[in-house]
Amino acid sequence: MAFERSGRSSRKTKKRGVARAAPRVVPDPPRRILLASTGVPFSDEAIRRAIALATPEHAKITVLAIARVYGTSLGFPNPGLQPNRLEIEQQRRIIEAAAAILRGRGFEVRVAMSKSRNAAKMIARWGNAKNFHAIVVCDPARPAWRRKIEGDLTREIGRRCPIPVYAFAT
Repeated sequence: MAFERSGRSSRKTKKRGVARAAPRVVPDPPRRILLASTGVPFSDEAIRRAIALATPEHAKITVLAIARVYGTSLGFPNPGLQPNRLEIEQQRRIIEAAAAILRGRGFEVRVAMSKSRNAAKMIARWGNAKNFHAIVVCDPARPAWRRKIEGDLTREIGRRCPIPVYAFAT
């Protein structure tokens, strides 16, 4: 009597699934705030909202600017599609001006700058990776057709991270 053993066991085994991350508790009022810009200067309303959110807990604020990279990620890298020295300097002036206002109010402020093709995706990554509790973003006023093509910044950030997003037009 020949006994063949296949790769399967006769017992029913319970397969283990992938663990899900526990939902993060976002404190109210927030203790860490991300003030982000997609290349446009911060509006007074956005800075006022960041100050209002940060005041009760004297939250730490990070001011982030995203420099736009043009083109696609396909093919050979083209240095002409990267932000140039003048664009980088303009972004630096934008974040330093906002940081000076916030430091004048007595907040602990950090500044950061990043380059990305998709600004909403980069802001959401920063929000998730650094455990921010609120995101305040400058969303420039655009016509409906352009918003449809480029995407709604607030909706894209909210779709990618569970953190509350406050958007203000410039």
